[in-house]
Amino acid sequence: MIEVVLNGEGRTLPPTTSVASALQQWGYRCEQIAVAINGEFVARGEYANTLLRAKDFVEVVAPVQGG
Repeated sequence: MIEVVLNGEGRTLPPTTSVASALQQWGYRCEQIAVAINGEFVARGEYANTLLRAKDFVEVVAPVQGG
């Protein structure tokens, strides 16, 4: 298992978990959020191909509507 930090909270995942798989496990819908790993945004089309590594800092942000 690997440890990552999701929005400031520790999470444990299997070692070959993609961003897409992690988001699904965490209850996020990929089309509604943006993801940064260690401060760098990941293109939505790369979520399935991007593997998380131990000690990665993952930030998930959702757009906020308002006016």
